[in-house]
Amino acid sequence: MTNTETEKAGPAAGPVRRIMANAGKLLSGKAAGGVLSLAYLAIAARGLGPEGMGALVLAHAYAHVIAGIARFQSWQAVIRFGAPMIREGDDDRLRDLLRYTIRLDLISAVVSVAVALAVAPFAARAFGWSDDIRGLITAYCFATPFLIAATPTGVLRLYDRFKILGWQLTLMPLIRFIGAIILWLTDASLGAFLVVWIASVFVHGASLWVLGWRELQRKKLTPKLTGKADRPADKAWLPFMVKTNLSSSIDLMHDNVPLLIVGGVLGPAAAGLFKLAFNLANVLAQPVNMFNQATFPELSRIEAEKGLREMAKTAFQSIAMAVLIALPVIGLYFFLRRPLAVGVGGEAFAAAAPLIALMAFAQIFKITALGLESAVLARGRAGWALGAQASGAAAHLAFLAFMLTAVGVIAAPLAIMTGWAVLSAVLLAALLKA
Repeated sequence: MTNTETEKAGPAAGPVRRIMANAGKLLSGKAAGGVLSLAYLAIAARGLGPEGMGALVLAHAYAHVIAGIARFQSWQAVIRFGAPMIREGDDDRLRDLLRYTIRLDLISAVVSVAVALAVAPFAARAFGWSDDIRGLITAYCFATPFLIAATPTGVLRLYDRFKILGWQLTLMPLIRFIGAIILWLTDASLGAFLVVWIASVFVHGASLWVLGWRELQRKKLTPKLTGKADRPADKAWLPFMVKTNLSSSIDLMHDNVPLLIVGGVLGPAAAGLFKLAFNLANVLAQPVNMFNQATFPELSRIEAEKGLREMAKTAFQSIAMAVLIALPVIGLYFFLRRPLAVGVGGEAFAAAAPLIALMAFAQIFKITALGLESAVLARGRAGWALGAQASGAAAHLAFLAFMLTAVGVIAAPLAIMTGWAVLSAVLLAALLKA
């Protein structure tokens, strides 16, 4: 869009359109990844059944939770502090920021492996992993650093390389899809599926670092990673990243932690049913996630250049547009819930139908929460975002604690909706507070 077109469209239309355009670039690749994810999930479900697939997804969720706890959300710091540096042409300070965030990523990677290895024996007992796959679970622990490619993600988003990011996101599902076909045709075991899942994580993380580093070389911004820094770190960097790390760790309550809780309380088969519904809803959630990733950089720029009022207006317009786009698909999920469950997983997964409908409906709450969180972070209120995440997580956990054993696996999507609703309410208050 040209500057003239932006002016004609009105002051907020330009940013909203840029958000949607960047989300579309991410989605172009992520849509392909979503289709591939559904395909490999269907193959794994039919090849392993609810019990085997539950064990597989619990192993992957375990690695994601450990990585999520250890990882600093340095990509958000790269955007939050890097955007003003680019505007002011302060390349030296930007290199300092990148050196700082990359070194934090490396520290996080080492910590994640140590924690994953230490907790693995307890997780194996809790989730009923058999002795023959415990060695592979140990190997999965060494894949956690490749789930912590935060700085290169921030670099690519900062420089609007959304199209590259979108297609990079297809690597993991493509590897799993090809591997799952081969394993299904050869009647392979759960262990073989785990090997493919681990390999896909390695490729995914390594490719992000290659792409991010290449972008820095193009911009002549590669930082010096060893030796003493030329200038001290800004005192605002670490507190911001600590708060966003705690916030994202709490945010795991909306993703992999519920799966682990379901698996630990109700067993791998229930986890398999929930994961099928979760992944089907994720096809709908991809536009939501891409919307969030494209929103934060744009809102940060507007906050820096035009102030709170214009930024909040853009945030509300973006959320409303995203909800309107999602509603027809949510309706389709509701009416086709059983055909979707059986079509993807077979008759053994028919019980996942109500979970699919509820997970689809939960996306409305997720769209609202993610859009508001981007706006709150764009204001630099990471502490408020942390408090909101803690409130949502507490509501989520409380619902699971009281309802999981009473009503079964159906409590999981209901708990997710409860958590997102509370999170949205607190974020809205944080955004509007003077």
